[in-house]
Amino acid sequence: MKKFIYGAIMFFAIQTGFAQTQDAKTFVSNTVNTDAIKQQILPMIDTAKVADFNKEFEVLVSGFVTDFSKLVDESFDAADLKAANKKFADTKDIKELGMIEPKDKAAFEQKANVLSSEVNLTMEGLVMKYASAEALQQAEQ
Repeated sequence: MKKFIYGAIMFFAIQTGFAQTQDAKTFVSNTVNTDAIKQQILPMIDTAKVADFNKEFEVLVSGFVTDFSKLVDESFDAADLKAANKKFADTKDIKELGMIEPKDKAAFEQKANVLSSEVNLTMEGLVMKYASAEALQQAEQ
Protein backbone atom coordinates (compact mmCIF):
# COMPACT_ATOMS: atom_id res chain seq x y z
CA MET A 1 0.00 0.00 0.00
CA LYS A 2 2.88 2.38 0.81
CA LYS A 3 4.32 1.86 -2.66
CA PHE A 4 0.98 2.83 -4.19
CA ILE A 5 0.76 6.01 -2.08
CA TYR A 6 4.35 6.98 -2.86
CA GLY A 7 3.72 6.24 -6.53
CA ALA A 8 0.61 8.42 -6.52
CA ILE A 9 2.48 11.25 -4.79
CA MET A 10 5.31 11.04 -7.34
CA PHE A 11 2.80 11.00 -10.21
CA PHE A 12 1.09 14.16 -8.97
CA ALA A 13 4.42 15.84 -8.26
CA ILE A 14 5.61 15.09 -11.78
CA GLN A 15 2.31 16.25 -13.28
CA THR A 16 2.43 19.50 -11.29
CA GLY A 17 6.00 20.15 -12.38
CA PHE A 18 5.15 19.36 -15.99
CA ALA A 19 2.14 21.67 -15.92
CA GLN A 20 4.21 24.56 -14.64
CA THR A 21 6.91 23.92 -17.24
CA GLN A 22 4.25 23.76 -19.97
CA ASP A 23 2.81 27.05 -18.72
CA ALA A 24 6.31 28.56 -18.88
CA LYS A 25 6.76 27.31 -22.47
CA THR A 26 3.37 28.72 -23.42
CA PHE A 27 4.27 32.05 -21.79
CA VAL A 28 7.56 32.20 -23.71
CA SER A 29 5.88 31.22 -26.98
CA ASN A 30 3.34 34.00 -26.45
CA THR A 31 5.99 36.63 -25.68
CA VAL A 32 8.70 35.78 -28.22
CA ASN A 33 7.74 36.06 -31.88
CA THR A 34 10.44 33.97 -33.55
CA ASP A 35 8.64 34.03 -36.90
CA ALA A 36 8.92 37.82 -37.06
CA ILE A 37 12.63 37.63 -36.25
CA LYS A 38 13.16 35.02 -38.94
CA GLN A 39 11.26 37.09 -41.52
CA GLN A 40 13.54 40.06 -40.81
CA ILE A 41 16.66 37.95 -41.31
CA LEU A 42 15.66 35.85 -44.33
CA PRO A 43 16.13 38.64 -46.93
CA MET A 44 19.82 38.76 -45.98
CA ILE A 45 20.36 35.01 -46.39
CA ASP A 46 21.87 33.64 -49.60
CA THR A 47 19.03 31.82 -51.37
CA ALA A 48 21.21 28.73 -51.92
CA LYS A 49 21.80 28.49 -48.17
CA VAL A 50 18.25 29.07 -46.86
CA ALA A 51 17.57 25.40 -46.04
CA ASP A 52 20.75 25.11 -43.97
CA PHE A 53 20.05 28.43 -42.29
CA ASN A 54 16.51 27.30 -41.41
CA LYS A 55 17.84 24.14 -39.75
CA GLU A 56 20.36 26.01 -37.61
CA PHE A 57 17.87 28.78 -36.84
CA GLU A 58 15.32 26.24 -35.57
CA VAL A 59 17.95 24.58 -33.34
CA LEU A 60 18.97 27.97 -31.96
CA VAL A 61 15.36 29.04 -31.34
CA SER A 62 14.46 25.71 -29.77
CA GLY A 63 17.41 25.98 -27.37
CA PHE A 64 16.50 29.55 -26.50
CA VAL A 65 12.87 28.68 -25.84
CA THR A 66 13.92 25.77 -23.62
CA ASP A 67 16.44 27.87 -21.66
CA PHE A 68 14.12 30.87 -21.35
CA SER A 69 11.23 28.61 -20.31
CA LYS A 70 13.39 27.19 -17.52
CA LEU A 71 14.19 30.73 -16.39
CA VAL A 72 10.53 31.74 -16.48
CA ASP A 73 9.60 28.53 -14.67
CA GLU A 74 11.98 29.27 -11.79
CA SER A 75 11.29 33.01 -11.68
CA PHE A 76 7.49 33.25 -11.78
CA ASP A 77 4.70 31.81 -9.69
CA ALA A 78 2.91 28.94 -11.48
CA ALA A 79 -0.55 30.38 -10.77
CA ASP A 80 0.50 33.77 -12.19
CA LEU A 81 1.81 32.13 -15.38
CA LYS A 82 -1.37 30.12 -15.83
CA ALA A 83 -3.54 33.22 -15.30
CA ALA A 84 -1.47 35.35 -17.70
CA ASN A 85 -1.60 32.65 -20.38
CA LYS A 86 -5.38 32.34 -19.97
CA LYS A 87 -5.89 36.10 -20.24
CA PHE A 88 -3.69 36.22 -23.33
CA ALA A 89 -5.57 33.30 -24.91
CA ASP A 90 -8.85 35.09 -24.27
CA THR A 91 -7.81 38.58 -25.38
CA LYS A 92 -4.68 38.13 -27.58
CA ASP A 93 -3.45 41.30 -25.86
CA ILE A 94 0.31 41.06 -25.25
CA LYS A 95 -0.05 43.52 -22.36
CA GLU A 96 -1.71 40.75 -20.35
CA LEU A 97 1.59 38.85 -20.31
CA GLY A 98 3.48 41.82 -18.91
CA MET A 99 1.18 42.18 -15.93
CA ILE A 100 2.95 39.54 -13.83
CA GLU A 101 6.15 40.15 -11.90
CA PRO A 102 9.00 37.69 -11.30
CA LYS A 103 9.74 36.60 -7.74
CA ASP A 104 13.13 38.36 -7.87
CA LYS A 105 12.99 40.97 -10.62
CA ALA A 106 16.69 41.93 -10.51
CA ALA A 107 17.88 38.31 -10.70
CA PHE A 108 15.43 37.53 -13.50
CA GLU A 109 16.49 40.55 -15.54
CA GLN A 110 20.17 39.73 -15.06
CA LYS A 111 19.73 36.10 -16.16
CA ALA A 112 17.45 37.12 -19.05
CA ASN A 113 20.00 39.67 -20.26
CA VAL A 114 22.79 37.08 -20.20
CA LEU A 115 20.64 34.60 -22.11
CA SER A 116 19.60 37.27 -24.60
CA SER A 117 23.21 38.34 -25.18
CA GLU A 118 24.28 34.74 -25.82
CA VAL A 119 21.48 34.18 -28.30
CA ASN A 120 22.14 37.48 -30.06
CA LEU A 121 25.83 36.63 -30.53
CA THR A 122 24.97 33.19 -31.87
CA MET A 123 22.36 34.70 -34.17
CA GLU A 124 24.87 37.23 -35.51
CA GLY A 125 27.27 34.38 -36.27
CA LEU A 126 24.51 32.48 -37.99
CA VAL A 127 23.63 35.47 -40.16
CA MET A 128 27.29 36.04 -41.03
CA LYS A 129 27.64 32.38 -41.98
CA TYR A 130 24.65 32.31 -44.34
CA ALA A 131 24.23 35.92 -45.51
CA SER A 132 24.68 36.81 -49.15
CA ALA A 133 27.71 38.88 -50.15
CA GLU A 134 25.43 41.77 -51.15
CA ALA A 135 23.71 41.80 -47.77
CA LEU A 136 27.05 41.84 -45.96
CA GLN A 137 28.26 44.73 -48.11
CA GLN A 138 25.09 46.70 -47.39
CA ALA A 139 25.45 46.04 -43.68
CA GLU A 140 29.00 47.40 -43.70
CA GLN A 141 27.91 50.70 -45.29
